[in-house]
Amino acid sequence: MVFVCDPHWEGHGKAMAGQLGAPMRLLSELTLDDLADAEQVVVDADLRDMDSVGRLKHALDRVPAIKARTFLIDEGGSERLLRVQANALGATRHMVRKFALAELRREYSVTGRARRTAAAEAALRADTGGVSIADAERSLEVLFEGILSDAPMPIEGVSQAAAGVLASVKAVGADAWLASVRRHHEGTFQHCLLVTGVAAGFAKGAKLGGGQASALMNAALLHDVGKAVIPRHILDKPGKLTSEEFEAVKLHPGAGFDYLSKHGSVSPLVLDAVRHHHEALDGSGYPDRLRGAEIGPLTRILTVCDIFAALIETRPYKETRTSYEAIGMLVDMSISSKVDYAAVRTLGDSFGVPLPAQFGDVVRGFTVTRPHG
Repeated sequence: MVFVCDPHWEGHGKAMAGQLGAPMRLLSELTLDDLADAEQVVVDADLRDMDSVGRLKHALDRVPAIKARTFLIDEGGSERLLRVQANALGATRHMVRKFALAELRREYSVTGRARRTAAAEAALRADTGGVSIADAERSLEVLFEGILSDAPMPIEGVSQAAAGVLASVKAVGADAWLASVRRHHEGTFQHCLLVTGVAAGFAKGAKLGGGQASALMNAALLHDVGKAVIPRHILDKPGKLTSEEFEAVKLHPGAGFDYLSKHGSVSPLVLDAVRHHHEALDGSGYPDRLRGAEIGPLTRILTVCDIFAALIETRPYKETRTSYEAIGMLVDMSISSKVDYAAVRTLGDSFGVPLPAQFGDVVRGFTVTRPHG
């Protein structure tokens, strides 16, 4: 996607393009190279200005391969004429400017993924831990739809689904539960469920009490709700993200925090974990570049669970790591002052990868990534 706008709307164009992870090009500086690889273009230009119309026609006529051409239109007395002008420039659809961002977010969101068939749903529920997985998935769907429509969030449903995951993991084991998720899910929803299952494994292994376990489980299920506003072609992109795409991804912790702060009766502890699960102890994370003691215990645990889940998840374009390999990579990250070693050690113990009790033993030469023998 390429976002094209008039210079006098540059501020609005940059903000909207940034939310969608798309490069923005000013109409006055537009070249054919800017559109050469575009599959779709969003145009935010003054179609009453004949100079703008002429530049657009000159550019778009030379890139007929762009089949999707969305034009943003102002409401009002001239709306009909603007739509006619857009059609003359090859528009495939129009959107009212003030509603466009919300509409595009919904269209490109992971909520637009294909729904599971009745047979596939029955197969999931019959699998190990499948009922709790299906219930957690449904809770995620409600959350993602809620943030897109700015609707209230039923925290009770989230808590019930999270508690169901913890009970199921305690009953069948974390490895079996996570394997069921990988058999039935992919992409962003697979990751969210894996993080929740890993958190349950951590809570079980650490023997966390009721309040602590509940906070961790709720934080895990809620942590990536902000990804609802990130286009799915970015979240599921098989290659390296562009700078614009990565900046868009970095918006998701803040988007989730803002939504939950506004609509959910979520504890401050969980809200903090949702906002800061991509922070690093050395201050290199996002969105607030917190460091050291500024990052709370729950957030440190959630961060480790999130990274572990990302490493063991199944995607066609990346290697799926074993628990042993994933813990080894987390040890390396703790040596580099990115994540909390105590949280890594507890997670390792929970998944059958014991680590030295003292961090100094790791620094003095222990490396879990080295094969046995």
